[in-house]
Amino acid sequence: MDKKKKYSVQDALEFITAEDSEYEGCESSSDEDSEDPNYIPHKDVESDESSESSDSDSCDSSDLETEPHSSHMDTGQPKAAIKGQKFSWRKKTFEIPETTFKGPCAKPPDEIHTPLEYFKNFITDDMLLLLMEQTNLYSVQKSNHLRNVNTTVKELEILIGLYLRMGLCQMPGNRAYWENDTRCPMVADNMSRNRFQTLLGSLHFTDNTDLLHRDAEDKCWKIRPWLEMFRKQCLDIVPEEYNSVDEQMVPFKGTHSPIRQYVKGKPHPWGLKIWARCSSSGILHDFVVYQGGTGKKTLLGIGGDVVVKLCETLPAEQNYKVFADNFFSSAPLVLTLLQRQIYFVGTLRGNRLAGCQLEDEKSLAQRGRGSVDARVNKEESMVIVKWYDNKSVTLISSYCATEPQDTVRRWSKSDKAFVEVKRPHIVKEYNTFMGGIDLLDACIARYKYHMKSRRWYLHLFWQTIMLGVVNAWLIYRRDCKLLGVQKPLKQRSFQAEVATSLILWKSHRGRPSQNISSPPPPPKRVRVGVPEDVRTDEVAHWPRKEIASKVTITKGKLLTTAMKKAI
Repeated sequence: MDKKKKYSVQDALEFITAEDSEYEGCESSSDEDSEDPNYIPHKDVESDESSESSDSDSCDSSDLETEPHSSHMDTGQPKAAIKGQKFSWRKKTFEIPETTFKGPCAKPPDEIHTPLEYFKNFITDDMLLLLMEQTNLYSVQKSNHLRNVNTTVKELEILIGLYLRMGLCQMPGNRAYWENDTRCPMVADNMSRNRFQTLLGSLHFTDNTDLLHRDAEDKCWKIRPWLEMFRKQCLDIVPEEYNSVDEQMVPFKGTHSPIRQYVKGKPHPWGLKIWARCSSSGILHDFVVYQGGTGKKTLLGIGGDVVVKLCETLPAEQNYKVFADNFFSSAPLVLTLLQRQIYFVGTLRGNRLAGCQLEDEKSLAQRGRGSVDARVNKEESMVIVKWYDNKSVTLISSYCATEPQDTVRRWSKSDKAFVEVKRPHIVKEYNTFMGGIDLLDACIARYKYHMKSRRWYLHLFWQTIMLGVVNAWLIYRRDCKLLGVQKPLKQRSFQAEVATSLILWKSHRGRPSQNISSPPPPPKRVRVGVPEDVRTDEVAHWPRKEIASKVTITKGKLLTTAMKKAI
């Protein structure tokens, strides 16, 4: 209000009866994130709610600064119903809804397939055919119609097999596998160094000159056909009941990328970001490459839009459960997912409590470790729970609350001993089913070779190769568990067998055999030496001559090993 201007009594009455939005220069001094689309002004009784989440996966406020809002996505609910939603919270017991899973479950296969067959479910022959055609075309365009790499699908399979073997035996650079001092026979014996680097420099996934079929707003158009084909294969997997949504970072520090991101606090802060939905066992079901924001604010925010987008591929009304950290969670998101009967659990930030008044951290600390405070909304469709351990953490859910509680062991600095701390059921559910993305990242990081390249989309290509291997291995383990196989292959052995099969396996040649009735085949023997796919490909398995005994010359006479023993 301007102090120099004089106001009459009538003006003062108009100011008193006017709405808050008519005041000028009276903005709130609150330090809450008022720019957040899910922010609802309320009296926050907590002093440092920004550090409420104690799990390692949660995002801090710096993530929001580097995450511009994406364009609006259809959430299935009217804008006014979400934007003007006013929540009323009460301190009462949350009634657990009926959430029995109604969706399909994974069925045991007739038999365990070979590792190559599992891998081919994700990196299909059609994908390799596309890669071959576009690679040959790009090599001609790049050389001004003077040179063609003239690669084949089989040669690309060998290239992928060599990459997987490089992950098993990692060296600082590609050339080291062919150098005399550091030569690696399992790589160098299958392709020359020059041919390997020529193929790496020519890999391509789309026609650069085809402007009619290119989306001008798609920053990933150079690899879009490959990503869509790979995503289709992931969507064919039967989803599990429990799913988690989180981000993946593909390391990349190059400057020639329109989608490179920086996320503070990550092991690889510079890279390409992927939003992914995984099952609790780590199997990837759906993903979206983050291309940066458009500057437009949405009703659910960028995190909520991502969850809604990735859950669109889940069947509705099947009682699926989705977990996410505090970057994605909000009360309007919970209501949006409930419209499709998808239940949600996630940690919650202090500026997204939607008017819920919880006890502050100081009062919970006075009550001791394991103290809980919960509030239920008026419609009894969701609950917000605040639990104090070392620090306070706030969670929101639409299907579970505090009961039944269990106990966990925690170290007490004051007593210098382990103590039993009560834990709400919602915290147990979150800790059990939230780590799907972290499990997938850990499996990829074990045996992934970092292939250096200035072309950013090649890093996404090698990421999909590793995602295909890890997905294949996880499904193989699931099938082994369903069939009762005691000792399934470990990830290293599985990846090694996929690489060997890609390098040595050849398609069948010759005329097809006639359909003549024959006796049943004998039982399978234990495989020795080569993978099953290579042993049964019926190509180039010829006997080799070998010297039966070592011959030496002693005083001008030929003596065999057997004669020397006799002497």
